Amino acid sequence: MFLGKVVGTVWSTKKTPDLEGVKFLIVHPIDLDKEPTRNIVVVADRLGAGVGEVVMCAYGKAARTAIGNQEMAIEAAVVGIVDRVDVQDGDARSDELIETSRELRGRDNGR
Repeated sequence: MFLGKVVGTVWSTKKTPDLEGVKFLIVHPIDLDKEPTRNIVVVADRLGAGVGEVVMCAYGKAARTAIGNQEMAIEAAVVGIVDRVDVQDGDARSDELIETSRELRGRDNGR
């Protein structure tokens, strides 16, 4: 599983029948090792996440289980929309994760 920020949406008018009605998002994984990353992952989403939200994603069998179809032709899926991430500034190895945590805390007004 990984955390990532939704940075876009993928639109496809032609796709295999098992993917009809499935929304696809472009997710930029949150780098936990302080290494620069340009990776993006296209993930299936049945939870309704939107651009700018932080999501939990799963790969493989866990992704297909979350979507509800083990035979579906997907490799990654949103399994949760993150409301808040709490990390200790000194304990986290990632400036990106710390910044995301601060942004999410600001959205929920400290709840």
